[in-house]
Amino acid sequence: MAKTKIGGQAVIEGVMMRGETSMALAVRDESGEIRLETTRLKKKSKAGKIPFVRGVVNLVASLVSGTRILYKSAEIAGEEASDTDQKGFKAAMAVSLLLGLVLAVALFIFLPSLVPQLIEKIFKTELTNMGTLLIDSAVKVVIMLGYFVFCASVKDVRRVFMYHGAEHKTINCFEAEKELTVENVQSSSKHHDRCGTSFVVFVIIISVVLMIAAGIVAEACNFRLFFKNVFVRAGIKLAMLPLTAAVSYEFLMLLARSDFFLFVPFKWLGKQMQRLTTKEPDDSMCEVAIAAFNAVLELDANPEKETVSFPPPVPVTDFRAEKRQFVEEKGLQADWDWILCSLLKVKRSALTDSRVTISFGARLKAERMLKQVAEGKPLQYVLGSAQFFEYEFEVNENVLIPRPETELLTEQALNVLDKGDRVLDLCCGSGCVGLTIAKKTGADVTLADISAEALKVAGRNAKKLKVKAHFVRTDMFDGLKGVFDMIVCNPPYVKTEEIDRLDVNVREHEPRVALDGGADGLDFYRIIARRASDFLKSGGRLYLEVGYGQAELVAGLLRENFFVNIKKDYDDIERMILAQKK
Repeated sequence: MAKTKIGGQAVIEGVMMRGETSMALAVRDESGEIRLETTRLKKKSKAGKIPFVRGVVNLVASLVSGTRILYKSAEIAGEEASDTDQKGFKAAMAVSLLLGLVLAVALFIFLPSLVPQLIEKIFKTELTNMGTLLIDSAVKVVIMLGYFVFCASVKDVRRVFMYHGAEHKTINCFEAEKELTVENVQSSSKHHDRCGTSFVVFVIIISVVLMIAAGIVAEACNFRLFFKNVFVRAGIKLAMLPLTAAVSYEFLMLLARSDFFLFVPFKWLGKQMQRLTTKEPDDSMCEVAIAAFNAVLELDANPEKETVSFPPPVPVTDFRAEKRQFVEEKGLQADWDWILCSLLKVKRSALTDSRVTISFGARLKAERMLKQVAEGKPLQYVLGSAQFFEYEFEVNENVLIPRPETELLTEQALNVLDKGDRVLDLCCGSGCVGLTIAKKTGADVTLADISAEALKVAGRNAKKLKVKAHFVRTDMFDGLKGVFDMIVCNPPYVKTEEIDRLDVNVREHEPRVALDGGADGLDFYRIIARRASDFLKSGGRLYLEVGYGQAELVAGLLRENFFVNIKKDYDDIERMILAQKK
């Protein structure tokens, strides 16, 4: 089996491969094309070649280069839109890196040191010196496992872990002396001896061994502060970090080069942890990893081969000018500006500033979004959000897009509600009505909808707005319990036969279940008229949005149990029913 010194790193929608003299970053862009950037590496410093010292040097270098590579991949994947924001983005990345290091120190050094003292305090007991060290070590291992499990559960991180699997499979395929085809790569193992996950595992193991050794020395010297003082023990751990990293790096390299039988258990342990940080990739991910690996092979083999770079950012003014004719022909000037402002996170006035630039990945994303709008997809669905009052709500094709008339209905509700009032937002969709009420009044809001997907959107919006609410999946009132001070509802009210005559952007994209009100558009109002009073307190309020020409018909359905008032919208159309239980 051939061995290679090429190693890699999974990034956002891509893979970086690093050889002896070169590095390649391959990222799949918005259009599905693989973009490649290659660079020649500087010669290693003398310190980077000295055993044990090189472990610390490589660790620091990896942290710095990893941050830069992550930024590059985000730019091509369309996650980072504006070159104008690079300073802020890089500063944020630097702060994130620093905070990550601080968090790592807190979790893996201070917290394990603190737990033995907490146990002594809580259980009013005194641990032995060795007991203190064993608990310290056990907590460290538990934190490591918890960290890996948590990362594996995050959806966006999971894709990175899939690219991590593609990276390993590609290297293993090459070392097995197989041709680098997708089929061969997919048949290879997603675990590798030189994985960074294994390095983390060995850091934990070696830190435990070194701390136990330090504990034996401390006990022999009667240095009790080592066992009883959290800060002393944590300080010693910090001081030993360079040694721990150095030994772990050399151990990892040794395991990668040797199949000695005594090393098998350690390799096995590292690969078990990799089960959490590597996932099976799809074929497209393997293609990306192969592209990066082959680029490094070629560059390492040919010092004269030229490097390539990602397409650079361009002024947003140039990009707008390039699309002007198409945008004007389609009458999409305002939508186009909204798209650019959303991606670049700038005000509209900034779109005329040639100093504002847009990255290549963002240009591809903007073009895709413009095409969708031109084909009839509502802008709000393309952007993934819609404004309601001063808040931004997530929307997709599982929920209706909030309308201005619904804001009017919500305003009427806000005028009469107080903190603690129980409110039911029936047919809640994105949750824009109920969550706005909860945010502005502190009311106890329940959001109900028949669509599980709509409730997921509403749940994410509640989290975004930092609002507590109750969520119930139900067909109108079925499954609801208790009584409310107010029920607010914007039910489906379009006549079935009229749905196919609606604008294409409505009928083809907005959920039919949220539009279809039956043959005369009144099916859901009949249910409300029949059952709403059972779920309202005495004097409770029922606020409804109605369709054009429906106000009097709905009012007639309600008057047996409610006092009814009809309100008009901005266009002088009777649009709201404000009713109160008799």
